[in-house]
Amino acid sequence: MREKGIVLLVLALLAPACAAGASPSPDPGIHWESYLPDFPPVNGPQPGSVPGCRKPSLKCINTEIRKMRAAQKRFGCDHRGVFATTYLTLTLALKDAVVKQPNLFMHKGYLFTEDALFADYYFRTLNRYAAGKTVPAAWKIALDAAKSPDLNGAQDMLLGINAHVQNDMPFVVAALGLTTKSGATRKPDHDAVNEVLAQAYEPVVEAVAARYDPFVSLTNASWDPADDIAGLEMVREWREQVWRNAERLVEAKTAADRKQVSDQIQAYAAGWAQGIATKAMPGYGASRDAYCASKLKQSG
Repeated sequence: MREKGIVLLVLALLAPACAAGASPSPDPGIHWESYLPDFPPVNGPQPGSVPGCRKPSLKCINTEIRKMRAAQKRFGCDHRGVFATTYLTLTLALKDAVVKQPNLFMHKGYLFTEDALFADYYFRTLNRYAAGKTVPAAWKIALDAAKSPDLNGAQDMLLGINAHVQNDMPFVVAALGLTTKSGATRKPDHDAVNEVLAQAYEPVVEAVAARYDPFVSLTNASWDPADDIAGLEMVREWREQVWRNAERLVEAKTAADRKQVSDQIQAYAAGWAQGIATKAMPGYGASRDAYCASKLKQSG
């Protein structure tokens, strides 16, 4: 049961915002995260041009979608394709949310920049790993595990999202800043992600299950709302932690202080990755790979 809640949790954390046409999961909880005190640093960093997004607009998301489709196609049935598909589906959902819910976010320019820089972290990590260069521990565990025949698709999904969110997102948020030029906090937009979580979950699970591994849908059944509700509460806790870690990075007064915070963030993400990767299903790889091959053949 805990695994299902965790899958829901980390899926929601991937993109700055996401929405889709599926029926929403129940969300009876109080949005306590929006009531917590926020004391963002004054005169912190401000967003600028980032790779793939020189001028913030919806075109930045379209650029990411093209790159993610290419990665998905390149990976084929390689287990790294699970996260590539997860990321692609959520990015498509992000675009849908921006277009259909124009009042959801107060600062869309920041959103486009944040999403582009976040995606750039992912692509740069893939390139570094392929070149045999050092990558964060959580990413190394995730990408090494993608070579294993003993993990299921839900684990590949979790490993990728954990590394990208737990490890990467605090650094992205810290780099772009926690406040507007006038000093207003950007946290309401960060918290707005939780409003569309219920709609974002099922499309991702369905996309991964349909292409890579039916086990994902078995461990995340849409007919069981209890884990969805628990997962929604956990999501708020995780996203709150991302924001607070970004605050710690920005508030670090010396290089040594920042390194200490950075090391703690990366160690925490690596700990989660290690725990996810240790639950093996010996021999399962052949079955899931045959399933994927048949699905890709059917799709042409």
